[in-house]
Amino acid sequence: MPALIEEARAQALQVLRRCATPLGFKASALQHGYPHVWARDAAITALGAGLAGEADLLQAVRGSLDTLTQHQSELGLIPLNVSVEDRTISPENAGAVDSNLWYLLHHRLYYQLTGDRAYLADHWDAIDRALTWLRYQDMNECGLLEVPEAGDWMDLLAVRYNVLYDNVLWHAALRAYATLAEAAGRPAFRPRALEMAAGVHERLNLLLWIDRCWVPAHFAERLDRLKAMRLEWYMLYHNVGTISSRPYYLPYVAFREYGDYCDVLGNLLAILCGVADSQRSDSIIRYLYQVGAAQPLPTKAIHPVIYPGHPDWREYYRSRNLNLPHQYHNGGIWPMIGGFHIAALVKTGWQREAESLLEDLARACQLGVREPWEFNEWLHGETGHPMGYAGQAWSAGMYLYAYEAVRQRRAPLFDDLGAAPERPAQP
Repeated sequence: MPALIEEARAQALQVLRRCATPLGFKASALQHGYPHVWARDAAITALGAGLAGEADLLQAVRGSLDTLTQHQSELGLIPLNVSVEDRTISPENAGAVDSNLWYLLHHRLYYQLTGDRAYLADHWDAIDRALTWLRYQDMNECGLLEVPEAGDWMDLLAVRYNVLYDNVLWHAALRAYATLAEAAGRPAFRPRALEMAAGVHERLNLLLWIDRCWVPAHFAERLDRLKAMRLEWYMLYHNVGTISSRPYYLPYVAFREYGDYCDVLGNLLAILCGVADSQRSDSIIRYLYQVGAAQPLPTKAIHPVIYPGHPDWREYYRSRNLNLPHQYHNGGIWPMIGGFHIAALVKTGWQREAESLLEDLARACQLGVREPWEFNEWLHGETGHPMGYAGQAWSAGMYLYAYEAVRQRRAPLFDDLGAAPERPAQP
């Protein structure tokens, strides 16, 4: 591989070692950054750290799981984060739904890497309670999770209710739970988890994918299926005269409204986690290329950005000057998302494009405000200038993951989440 790509790998390993603590990976290597083990950051970091083949990094992957398990609530909630300085839990956005989702995937990842059944058995009660807590987030028992506004990694964006990102992870977490149940000697749990995952898969593709093939002749059939799933009133807002087709999954559907923009990470995870079939996957990848989602560097959080006056604009987007257009979640560039983008390109057969984007991701990680190779949290969506905290664990971890995806020509660790069934040809 080109020298820049190899140098970026070496630098990423250094960042992860600076983030590694006895309690696991803190989110940022900076003292004033994020001195916490974050549930979502640790799991995403583990994707690359686990593939690096370094014993000390694998120990930090396990340490993160241990810390989160020790601070699980009585009802099964995995904390948003735990401070590595005083072991306290942050009260801010403490009800984030994706902490439990990534916790289950983190356990599956660690088992894939080590095959450690004893560790799995020791943690089974925590795993089971984490899943039970998630099941109670399906408040109307429709099969999908209902997520509060800003209740996941996009903690300053108005995604809400049936959210793409969280429910794609729900599909993956249920399949992960089935794998772990069998490995832990509890095979009776496997069929129900797989049945639930199949239901999430079907619901996401019925509810959040608006296809031009759904002409009025098929509309009634689709509506009847959604009614059977207790999702009938959503179709009021999927009128073919209002929103006839989108080349990506909608970011969310809520009461009498839906998001009409592309949540890039949610769509990339739909590809990697087997929710999107080959046709949908190709449609998403082509759209991201066409609108320049990875330009000037990989990859933006959403497209298009949200301006004041848009139904999804909130005045709290101005908080700390963060979520203005082209910044943070509102169209900012996240190297972490760039890593998922590269893996999705590999999975869909766009290998040459993945190799090119990996070099662009190396350049993004090389940027810095004070010095090179800062591996910043995010970059400005228009200028590409680095913003957020430097030394970000998941920026480094996802570079390593993208590196391995390109090298291995596959999306490792996502392989057994199950391929999406292909759609029959529409008449």
